Amino acid sequence: MKNFLIAFAAVLALGAVGLAGLFLWAGDDLPTPSAFQQITPRASTRIYDSRGLFIDQLYQENRQVVSLDQISPRFLQAVVDIEDHRFRQHWGVDVFGVMRAVLRNVVRRDIVGQGASTLTQQLARNLFLTREKTFSRKLKELLLALRIERTFTKDEILEMYVNQIYFGDGAYGIQATSRKIYGRDCSSLTLSEAALLAGLPRNPWRYSPHRYPDAAKKRRAIVLRRMLDEGHITPAEMEKAAAAPLESGSGVPIGDTAPYLIEMTRRYLLDRYGAQQVFEGGLSVYTTLDLELQRHAAAATEEHMLVLEDKNKYRASQRRGGAEVAQGSTSVPYLQGAAVVLEASTGKVRALVGGRDYHDSSFNRAVQAKRQPGSAFKPFIYTAAIERGFRPTDMLLDAPTTFRLSDGQSWTVHNYDPDFAGPVTLRYALQRSINVPAARLLQQIGPRAAVECAESMGIKSPIPAYLSIALGTAEVTLWELTSSYSAFANQGIRAEPYFIEKVVDRDGNVLEQNHPVSEEALDPNTAYTMVGMLRAVVDEGTGAPARKEGFDRPAGGKTGTTDDFTDAWFVGFTPDVVCGVWVGFDVKRPIGHKMTGAVAALPIWTKIMIAAGRGKPVAEFPPPSGVTTVRICSESGLLASPNCPIVTNEPFRGQDLPTRYCYIHDGRYRPKADEEVDFRRIDERALRELEKRR
Repeated sequence: MKNFLIAFAAVLALGAVGLAGLFLWAGDDLPTPSAFQQITPRASTRIYDSRGLFIDQLYQENRQVVSLDQISPRFLQAVVDIEDHRFRQHWGVDVFGVMRAVLRNVVRRDIVGQGASTLTQQLARNLFLTREKTFSRKLKELLLALRIERTFTKDEILEMYVNQIYFGDGAYGIQATSRKIYGRDCSSLTLSEAALLAGLPRNPWRYSPHRYPDAAKKRRAIVLRRMLDEGHITPAEMEKAAAAPLESGSGVPIGDTAPYLIEMTRRYLLDRYGAQQVFEGGLSVYTTLDLELQRHAAAATEEHMLVLEDKNKYRASQRRGGAEVAQGSTSVPYLQGAAVVLEASTGKVRALVGGRDYHDSSFNRAVQAKRQPGSAFKPFIYTAAIERGFRPTDMLLDAPTTFRLSDGQSWTVHNYDPDFAGPVTLRYALQRSINVPAARLLQQIGPRAAVECAESMGIKSPIPAYLSIALGTAEVTLWELTSSYSAFANQGIRAEPYFIEKVVDRDGNVLEQNHPVSEEALDPNTAYTMVGMLRAVVDEGTGAPARKEGFDRPAGGKTGTTDDFTDAWFVGFTPDVVCGVWVGFDVKRPIGHKMTGAVAALPIWTKIMIAAGRGKPVAEFPPPSGVTTVRICSESGLLASPNCPIVTNEPFRGQDLPTRYCYIHDGRYRPKADEEVDFRRIDERALRELEKRR
């Protein structure tokens, strides 16, 4: 007996030594406790609008880390009950579970790897190990679980587990899963929802409520039964939860609300913070976007695109599914549209539409596409003229004109309408978007003056100093054209556009806080004079259809149409908001017969601007000091007499105030003999004489 006991003790000692050696071998390359302290789950970067509403997220693993007090207690209890009901009692390894698993493996002559893993072991496997079914991997898993239990409290382990584990459909952690399936935070999960989600980690694909609803229901019932057996719910609660629909809410749509701005944000963040921080660091990014206005802008663009497709009957259209597009293409065969909405005083991007379908084409037409702006460029010419002493009431001749160019070539300017109006005021010429007066004006001030004005107002694309820019032949982006118009709306001050308000790390530290950057682009008097002229475009000119559609706020703007109706534009503003719209094809071709800016782009602008002003007080353009508004005859450009049929209110600085009355409509008011001109029969020679005496 004595010999047996000695032998048995020796065997135990050898076994203990061997087991210790085995554990030392298995644990030789495993993380140390100090490494556990550095565990930080990969977390997605979440992007919000200006009011803190969630828009989208960037991630390698779709995860948002939350603390235990932000998680439904029902879910926490459900996941413990179904995955590891002795979680609070064991020290990382469930000995009884291990014994059952060993017995099952012996019977099946295989390493099944089921039934024995505690929550701590599952966490260890997810953090540091593979899922291969080998004895060495299982041994390492046991060792890691023991080390984790010695390093963290039970609550810390549970918190790491529910944030780390994969729940299927690209979602990691309970918060991302809850938002993806139910469209809300995990703090508000019902018992039925909690049980369904707690059942997913065992087999996320097989128990997916989207793919296999019947299997998901059965798995949910198993979880509920386990919770009942553990005494954590009543039979009545179990029956009610088991009978509930699988999904009581709608998941958050990802990537469809503002995809082009999200892509701009992604590129900005990657350049500034790097891929690891962006895709794993759990940043919170607050943009300047107004989510509600963004939805209105996207809807307005798409609705009008469909109207134009039906009207022009294109061979390739999105409505009829007649467009085959390679994913991620930079161009599509169907009609496209883009829109930019800025806050006039700050430059904050409130909405941005870069195209109709980001999945078809990620090319951002609002920012990347350079196109000819047509007559939408003319305000720069008129602004440069006003800065050089011209007045809105000065006369220009609209008549057949051919210019001799410096290289000896000739250039004949044509209007959209075949008829010529004769002498017209600057105001009227801009209001009606007449080409010949714009070209004459550009010749007088010099193309370089208009180029410098455009650059000072925010145009960054190169513009050649040629006469042809009077018709908007130099290519620009919608982004820079819209931004430049903000100087009109904001009393000559242009604010640089920006779309990132604030970036915060996962610990709440503010990494970046942006503020408006503004500069004076125009003299306030010049800006106010141009506002008056551009208001005439919206009230009485090519932009007047907006009034018929119910847009009634004080506003100015300008249409733009290129040759053969290839590009259609409208850029306009109120004192608060600047909005630009472009419509055209990616590969330049006509939009359709008479598809002008007023027809193809203005309706989109109108809907966006109505939405932008809804529920907000009406603002007026404040006049600068020293400006006087007087009544002017639209035909003669002189002070209005009682009989003038069309009268406008024009702002003038003190030194520019007109002193003579219109003599076309009332013979009592006559200018001096040496200035007497019949404006109804004026010829080019007489106009030149007037220009000399200016």
